[in-house]
Amino acid sequence: MAAAMEVVDTNGAGAFSMRALGGFLDCDPTAMYRHFATKNALLDALVDSVIRDGVADLPETDDPRADIRANFRQLRRSLLAHPTLAPLVLRRPPGVGAYWERSDHAVAQLHRAGMDPADAANVYQTLLFYTLGHTLSEARQLARAVEKEGAGARGGPVAAVRPPAELHPDLSDVAPHLREDNEAQFLAGLDLILRDLPR
Repeated sequence: MAAAMEVVDTNGAGAFSMRALGGFLDCDPTAMYRHFATKNALLDALVDSVIRDGVADLPETDDPRADIRANFRQLRRSLLAHPTLAPLVLRRPPGVGAYWERSDHAVAQLHRAGMDPADAANVYQTLLFYTLGHTLSEARQLARAVEKEGAGARGGPVAAVRPPAELHPDLSDVAPHLREDNEAQFLAGLDLILRDLPR
């Protein structure tokens, strides 16, 4: 799996094949099928490993808001560490496998904050889809940069808006407050979602 991740990180998920992995490991590609029934099963295992990364270290302090913030911030960082996997994360439903561990942690914090099950479900889903949407937009940019520039490439801001004031006065008014640092923008949105969480 470590070798497969390196191949995907370097060449992208679209270019991944058992033959490419066999070439990377200098072995017969059919040997991979002793461990994974299909290429997609191996790719799904890579996605699960990225989503699960860091779950064991998620905090459980006396501040549920901070713990939830840490959970989704850490999920963003794990996904961005492997941006070429972004299409596969989108393909994999967020209600299975490794998501359960993250989900259980987040919902536990919402319960600790005093939310009833219905409200906790709504807030959790909002947090998850916000995080995935924001992060996968970043990941797509990073993946394109990796394809052009190689590993270590950096993407640009998710939204850099500079509209002409005479045509779009309201949008122009907020443009100076749109963050060009992706993590700062992500955390600002996360804090808005969590702002009214019971203390």
